[in-house]
Amino acid sequence: MRPRGNYNKAIMEIIRINDPALLREVALLAKEIWRECYAGIITDKQIDYMVSNFQSEKAMLELYDGGAEFYALTEGGVMRGYIELEKEEDALFLSKLYLHSSLRGKGNGSKALSFVKARAKELGFTSVYLHVNKYNKRAIKAYLANGFINERSLDTEIGDGFVMEDYIMRAKTE
Repeated sequence: MRPRGNYNKAIMEIIRINDPALLREVALLAKEIWRECYAGIITDKQIDYMVSNFQSEKAMLELYDGGAEFYALTEGGVMRGYIELEKEEDALFLSKLYLHSSLRGKGNGSKALSFVKARAKELGFTSVYLHVNKYNKRAIKAYLANGFINERSLDTEIGDGFVMEDYIMRAKTE
């Protein structure tokens, strides 16, 4: 059986964001990607709330100033996705990994996850972990295919009556 997608055509480049002014572009892209990724999974009101509070330029600048690493995922020099990593005591936290639909199905998600694992190892961590919405089947399938395991379930109140219903997934860096 031939695999779906063209997995030999990962066309994306991963570039570290060293200029916080570029986070404005990341935040604009987040609005577009979040609408597409979470439609039918969470309500439009929750999407608006989460983008405003966690994917805004202001929120990203605070993370950047606190030491978080941001990476642009580009295609032909155009930003089409982003990654945000946070160094924690015992693991690297993959806080954000979002790809525009134009990058999906070409091996770019796997390329991004390989990059994240390599970065974690470079920083001396033996694992990477993340939170993923329990109902985001596409993302869960991608993480499982890239060596992540589902450790546990976590429901978190985030304000305005909204709850994030997540799984915590982890992968070893080796």
